[in-house]
Amino acid sequence: MPVAKLLTSKTAIFALGAASVAVWNVAAPVIGGILRPLVKEAIKGGILVSRQVQTIAEEAWQDVEDLAAEAQAELNTQDAEDSGKKASA
Repeated sequence: MPVAKLLTSKTAIFALGAASVAVWNVAAPVIGGILRPLVKEAIKGGILVSRQVQTIAEEAWQDVEDLAAEAQAELNTQDAEDSGKKASA
């Protein structure tokens, strides 16, 4: 119980806060130096995935446009055939 009282005193909290700032000032550049390359690689991976997804989406859109053109051509052919049947009747 005395340790709990010591750690919850205002002086102890202030000292721990000051110590944590000092530790952070020393550790931050080290952590940043380690994490920066990792974050950069993660971003590069995201860019590559984005490019691949864009390529796949463009190919899929081209397929949809091709199908729409084929459907339109079939409808035009049917319309022409129907018009020819009506004219000969």
